Amino acid sequence: MSLTDAPDGALAEPTQVLEFELGEERYCVVLDAVTEIIDRKSARSLPDTPPHVVGAMDYRGATTMLVDTASLLGVGSNPDASRVVVFDAADEDATVFGWLVDEVDRVTEVDPETVDDAPFGDELTRGIVRTDDGLVVWVDPPVDA
Repeated sequence: MSLTDAPDGALAEPTQVLEFELGEERYCVVLDAVTEIIDRKSARSLPDTPPHVVGAMDYRGATTMLVDTASLLGVGSNPDASRVVVFDAADEDATVFGWLVDEVDRVTEVDPETVDDAPFGDELTRGIVRTDDGLVVWVDPPVDA
């Protein structure tokens, strides 16, 4: 079953995604969720946070939670990654957060025909995108870090 067969019609038309790298692996997120891609700035450690939260930094006057994306996704850890994908806050009172990634590759359009369901039950994994360059794991950013 692919995403196009899903009862809620999760992906009925081509969708733009941002591809990024964590180590040797490639991932993507829907482009509409991304505010900006920036170089990492200095961050402050925070007590009593989940293990995947590296700290907080200032992003355009907003305290932004930095997330070790590899740790969040359960594929290792890279708290020293140099790039940050900043996501739109769900509303004005929501926490702004950024995912630490090794590289940002490109924006591309995903055709529903190239997306398969993930073969495992992770709530962050939307599907697997088949590309000419191999497989890309499509993940959804959580509503809170």
